[in-house]
Amino acid sequence: MRRSAALLMTLALAAPAAAQEPPRIPTRDFAATYAMTGFGTDAPKTMQMSFSMASKRQRIDLAEAGQNVSMIMELGGSRMWMLEHSSRMAMELTPGAGSGSDVPISPIDDDATLTRVGSDRVAGLACTVYRVAKQGRPRGTACVTEHGIMLRGEFEEDGRRGRMEATRVSLDPQPADRFQVPAGYQTLQMPTMPMGQPPRR
Repeated sequence: MRRSAALLMTLALAAPAAAQEPPRIPTRDFAATYAMTGFGTDAPKTMQMSFSMASKRQRIDLAEAGQNVSMIMELGGSRMWMLEHSSRMAMELTPGAGSGSDVPISPIDDDATLTRVGSDRVAGLACTVYRVAKQGRPRGTACVTEHGIMLRGEFEEDGRRGRMEATRVSLDPQPADRFQVPAGYQTLQMPTMPMGQPPRR
């Protein structure tokens, strides 16, 4: 469960953070399926991500290898929820909650530097390729649409690598209820803790 939470938190933060281009927060609704490689041997190989422009919330779903979990995150905000569907539990994660996982973090965070290096098409959509660095160190690349949708990301840190690439993208409006904790789920709050420290039992 901790590894699933870490992977979801990693990918939920994979939206570009540059102030000008690409947009930090997507500027239209979308839903996408991604093929995943790296991120650890037991990590899921597919992921679904969707975004609601109205609520500025992003949802990530993992449902394979015995996992059935989702994360709902306010982009530009501080609220996020981890949903465990089999037990109908919702954990509200407070800022700074860590996971203790070795999953590499996204290279595109608040202090990342993005350099445009080209263009490409992924899943039938045009995107701009950026080289990403942090504190002068390469962190990978990202191919992002004009609306701030990341179609491909290649992450690298301390010899660990991961890649996500969209295989299917829909630009249709997304239903509002997908970005809410489902009715009947028990909500718990995970306490704040330093990053990298697992919760005490």
